[in-house]
Amino acid sequence: MAMDKENLKKGAVLVIALLAMGIAMPFMMGNQDANYFMVELPNGKQILAQVADSPEKQVVGLFFTKDLPPDRAMLFIYDDEDSHFLWTKSSHFPTDLIWMDRDRKIIHMEENAPPCAADPCPAYGPSEPEALYVLQAAAGFVKRNGLQSRMGMIFRLVQRSG
Repeated sequence: MAMDKENLKKGAVLVIALLAMGIAMPFMMGNQDANYFMVELPNGKQILAQVADSPEKQVVGLFFTKDLPPDRAMLFIYDDEDSHFLWTKSSHFPTDLIWMDRDRKIIHMEENAPPCAADPCPAYGPSEPEALYVLQAAAGFVKRNGLQSRMGMIFRLVQRSG
């Protein structure tokens, strides 16, 4: 009986690993299907944000990113308004997280969220379920750009050539 449980555990771990690889492989291979938005901040500065607009992309997030330049970010786009709690499990660097409502106005920010190495990881997010977007950038982004609650951002789809 103990052997059957052990084999079942090993099988479950193998299935989970294969699923994770299937989700992660496009990201490891350069993610040819990635969409990007140019995000205009309230101070007029523009940054390039890779879009995470599916559950698979949102689970992977910045997992394979070792560092993030100050003019880059990841933009999580959700189908429905909610709190959209995020965690920093398997992150490689501290990040700033900025939640926005349907009008792209800032409703919540978490600055300098550290990478989480052990479970349970803290989950970050607004108390009110009004978020439709989350922008994740390297720590210091909020301060560098003078971001404050209720400030708005503009998103422009970057057209890919080829």
